[in-house]
Amino acid sequence: MRADHGLLPMALLAATMVLASGPRWAGQAHAQTPLPDFTSQRNLPIELDARSSEFDRGSNRLLFQGLHITQGTLSVEADAAETMRLDFENSRWVFRGNVKIVNQGTSIWCADAELSFLGHQLQAALVHGAPARFEQERPGGQRTEGRAGTMDYDVAGGTIRLLTNAWVSDGANEIAGERISYDLGRQHVVAEAGGSGRVRMKINPPQRNATGGRAP
Repeated sequence: MRADHGLLPMALLAATMVLASGPRWAGQAHAQTPLPDFTSQRNLPIELDARSSEFDRGSNRLLFQGLHITQGTLSVEADAAETMRLDFENSRWVFRGNVKIVNQGTSIWCADAELSFLGHQLQAALVHGAPARFEQERPGGQRTEGRAGTMDYDVAGGTIRLLTNAWVSDGANEIAGERISYDLGRQHVVAEAGGSGRVRMKINPPQRNATGGRAP
């Protein structure tokens, strides 16, 4: 059976698994979305553009206002940022206020974020918001979006873990739970209720045109 939406097959498999084994949801999309190979991106320069910068000797920290970092297709911007190292070989950054991260076709918006760089390349991001949000562009103009109080973005592994009031949708179907893990390349979802809660799903019927057939 052909999939009309990226997450629809996952929803169908999820319903089976929920009935068979309790509140756990997992499945896989009809086709995998290959993520760009960013292995060579570490060889590209990292550029910083800030409204202002200063060095706080008391805390041994570099402070930035209105910072924008780019490396190839990676983009990170925020109202403020701070770090103890500027070489990006093994450094941790804290971003605060209107944080936006764009990488590998995925955009994340949040209130604050902790980013880890290793070997001149972004490895992971822990983001917080009320809620934090992500959006992934998929082939054919489709997109997957999600939100949660906290998101753990494993850049190297290509996964996002949504924690606390997690929600994911492909634009037609939705799933919500206390914790959701989303594989960006495979479009594979695992949802967990947590505690005595439940995993909630909404499966919408496909849109149809005026003649009663499926919409193109």
